[in-house]
Amino acid sequence: MRKGFFARLAVVNIRKNKQIYVPYILACLFNVAMLYMMLFINHNAGMKTIRHSGDVLMITTMGVGVIVIFSFIFLLYSNSFLMKRRQKELGLYNILGLEKKHISRVMMLENLFSALISFVGGILVGILGSKLALLLLLKLIKVPASFGFEVSVPAIRICLEVFGAIFVLILLVNIRKVYKTNPIQLLQAQNAGEKEPKAKWLMAVAGFICLFIGYYIAITTESPLSALALFFVAVVLVMAGTYLLFTAGSIVVLKVLRWNKKFYYKTKNFTAVSGMLYRMKQNAVGLASICILSTGVLLMISSTVCLNSGLDDIMNKRCPADVNVLYRGNSYEDLEKMREKLLGKIENQVSYEKINTEIAFSSTLVGSEDGSWKFANVDGSSLMAMPASLETLTVVPQEEYARVTGEEISLAPGEVLAYHNGKTDGETLEIHNKVYQVKEWLKNYQYVGDNFSSMDSLKLVVNDEDFFALFLQQEEVYQSAMSLMELETDVYLSGSEEEKYASAIKVSDLASELLDSEKAAGTIEVGMNYSTIKQELYNSFYSMFGGILFLGIFLGLLFLMGAAMIIYYKQVSEGYEDKERFEIMQKVGMTHKEVKSSIHRQILMVFFLPLGMAALHIAMAFPMVKRLLALFSMTNSGLFARCTVVTLLVFALVYGVIYGLTAKVYYKIVERK
Repeated sequence: MRKGFFARLAVVNIRKNKQIYVPYILACLFNVAMLYMMLFINHNAGMKTIRHSGDVLMITTMGVGVIVIFSFIFLLYSNSFLMKRRQKELGLYNILGLEKKHISRVMMLENLFSALISFVGGILVGILGSKLALLLLLKLIKVPASFGFEVSVPAIRICLEVFGAIFVLILLVNIRKVYKTNPIQLLQAQNAGEKEPKAKWLMAVAGFICLFIGYYIAITTESPLSALALFFVAVVLVMAGTYLLFTAGSIVVLKVLRWNKKFYYKTKNFTAVSGMLYRMKQNAVGLASICILSTGVLLMISSTVCLNSGLDDIMNKRCPADVNVLYRGNSYEDLEKMREKLLGKIENQVSYEKINTEIAFSSTLVGSEDGSWKFANVDGSSLMAMPASLETLTVVPQEEYARVTGEEISLAPGEVLAYHNGKTDGETLEIHNKVYQVKEWLKNYQYVGDNFSSMDSLKLVVNDEDFFALFLQQEEVYQSAMSLMELETDVYLSGSEEEKYASAIKVSDLASELLDSEKAAGTIEVGMNYSTIKQELYNSFYSMFGGILFLGIFLGLLFLMGAAMIIYYKQVSEGYEDKERFEIMQKVGMTHKEVKSSIHRQILMVFFLPLGMAALHIAMAFPMVKRLLALFSMTNSGLFARCTVVTLLVFALVYGVIYGLTAKVYYKIVERK
């Protein structure tokens, strides 16, 4: 054959199939650009110099992995649609004399041209967008932008390797399909699947069970640590249930509706149910994919926006004071001596508004079904191994409580003031086989230091005798893993933010110097000094949450693009199939208006079913995600609910716009003469 024939044929094929090829190439280009931008951030030398760069780069590395996996799955799916629309054309080439090796050569050139356009265009868009993406990330983590423009060669190389592998895999899949199928099958393949689908009851029931178990786990899991362990189990079950219900459950429901003669034999219902049977068979997997992608977008955006919006609430729990100093030791008397010396140094050298100090100890308890608690060793090797009833216990002597609150109390042996974030009544508490009388249930207890716990927590105010008895009990049980007594000091500083930060560093240095001098003298057995400076913790949280929000926005856009492309492909597919249905339904006596109304209603049901299912998934996942956010100290359920609702409404609006734009393609195909 004439030189260049196959190349010209490949170009002509792409041009003639531009309705499906252009979106495919744009999707490839978008994936290349997104991967380049994330890799650019990951390999940027300046990123390694910013504060808390390790947290940010860990998040962007996760983003790279997600983009690579998504690109493999999504582009293979897009290619399968592309090939199905071209089956008749490829079969015709074979009939007209092109051998399978010639068709494979044409497909190789088409694949090569698509890859070149996608890669070059994607890298150019990525280079232009990488600076913008970096600026957005730095804005979210509150770091001044000082990096110049640059092109990342390692990012280009990795993109070439990843997408080179994807396009090679796509080519192998396509060539294998051509060689395994005869010309007649290729000609008929585009119209394959027109047999009425069978009701697969077993798959439908399995889908319902998977979805029910996934929802049950999400709703009933109480502990944030258990939620973290079971989250991916619930996700896998819900994904499996979604695919099974879309592919089999929808058919079963429609078959049941058809068995109802009174419902089925009405003009609107007859055409709608019959049409939906075929639509769901052909589109179930794509619609389930739209549902899963939509759910992913909603979860990522709502949760990451919530974390950033609620940062002030989180900081008030984690570090209410400007600086916190923590000493640990076995001797209450030694800790009291350290307190006196530390306060003396702070009062003489730092300007402050107030100081709160408290000596207490914290440990863990395992709850029993009868409502009692015990000190018990647990398997901490994994989250799954830890008991759901694991709680934290904080025990405070009454003198320390009075020091913080200014409220003088007198507790008899076996008498306590109690606070629990779940249990709020009862006259007695049983801890390690001893019953304590509850003198009062405290409605709120703001103790010194970090006021956040990822588990249920019990706080007790006791007299000195019970304080030391409980301390010795947990020492006997936990032995080398026992908890030490802790002296916590919260210092609220005065002055401007810059002055407060300088004073906080001064307090931290004084605490370290004091501990070193006392250890050198050998007079006090106290160790492990930790200082938490609020501004530094704030910056750390901003870096982490800003990085997470950036990743959420980035992957949200990627998944939204994926959902939009699937919707577009489905509209094109529905358009070609409904063009024939229009003609058949009019031939059997239905008016043009009735046919258009029936098909329009079916299309709306098909394309908005994933959105409704995604909203249901979000509602069921809300309790579990709320507990997962508690691991980040976010316990403001109202804020998370508002973020979720607003995200859902905005996404529904965007989804509707995407549907409206792609519907124009559908109606253009259907009404084409």
